[in-house]
Amino acid sequence: MHTFRTVQHSTIQIDLGAIDHNCDIIRQHIGEKCGLCAVTKADGYGLGSVRVASRLRTHADMLCVYSLDEAGELLASGVVKPILIRAPVHSVDRFHPVYRGLSSGLVHFAVHGRDHMRSLATLANRFGTFIQVQVKIDTGLHRGGCELSEARDLIEQISMQSRLKLTGVMTHFVSAVDDEALTRLQHDRFDQVLHSISNRLPPSCMIHEANTAAMVQWKWTHRNMVRVGLAWTGTVPNGVVPLAGFRPVVSWRSCLAHVRRVGAGERVGYSGKWTAKRSSLIGIVPVGYAVGYPIGVGAEKDREGAYVRIFDDKFHQSFGDAPVIGCVCMDQIAVDLTNIPETVVGCGVELISVDPTSKATLEQIACVANVVPHAIISRISPKVHRTYKTPVPQIHTDAD
Repeated sequence: MHTFRTVQHSTIQIDLGAIDHNCDIIRQHIGEKCGLCAVTKADGYGLGSVRVASRLRTHADMLCVYSLDEAGELLASGVVKPILIRAPVHSVDRFHPVYRGLSSGLVHFAVHGRDHMRSLATLANRFGTFIQVQVKIDTGLHRGGCELSEARDLIEQISMQSRLKLTGVMTHFVSAVDDEALTRLQHDRFDQVLHSISNRLPPSCMIHEANTAAMVQWKWTHRNMVRVGLAWTGTVPNGVVPLAGFRPVVSWRSCLAHVRRVGAGERVGYSGKWTAKRSSLIGIVPVGYAVGYPIGVGAEKDREGAYVRIFDDKFHQSFGDAPVIGCVCMDQIAVDLTNIPETVVGCGVELISVDPTSKATLEQIACVANVVPHAIISRISPKVHRTYKTPVPQIHTDAD
């Protein structure tokens, strides 16, 4: 039986050159003495971990994933870069790609406590290899990591294990977006532990706590490495001012599948949550929550919702932004085209726009949906076609 697409409903485009550009901006911001750990978990935030990691590895000192299998996918694809696995790992199959990563020294495991450390020591002895580990200290998030009171003893125990090599110490902030006081409290708690164990830390030990929000806003969180994911997409959490020069990496395109007129007073969509206040031109875009478009972002009554950007059928000319109206359905959304009367079936639609003047940017959609921006892109279905825009090589010639 053959499978094929008869209609390409939508396409995600990932600008790999923009990733390069954003990493350069981050590097300039953190300085030469600070390392960069690029987070590529959740399939590279839904953008394709192997493709984005192949770009990020040229800029980052380390990649970071959550699970064993996420690391295995990168290693199996040939990505050669140290990889930190944040989840507590207790065992590894010899046939798993991570096993080879351990023997080559590319894989680093996070250690979450004494029992976990003992599991890793047993694993290292069974394999007859060294395992590189980074201790995660819980300074307040309470989502993994060892207790503050346990940290010093844990690090001392690791230093006595013949096959465990300490390569890093880290923590994770609770709310670096908008709570500087709490972030400073966690930073200070982390500092106290670091001072108490300074004689136990190898000179090359990586110390990291800053996520994207902290990296952008507070240089005192940078330590000797920052650990960021959203920043390389050119986006920051709502409420954070992005670094100057950031370029959006992701656009999501579709087209108008249906256009029709409705009279004033007519209701549109399930439950009739949007009512036309005038004779209106309504467009249907064949993308809905089944492929990851956020539910609940349509305009209702007097509440403003998300927007899309409308183009000609070749995406050459922009006609402006149109509001999403009513319920987001499983496989379609309705948009109000009344202020863009030249639109017809086949016109292009950007569900996520890279144009900063548009109301359809990733940040603005996330704001309407009341989620972080990476929750939008990481939920886009893998069935949505991905394309990758590569930068045009620059050819330099010597002047006469």
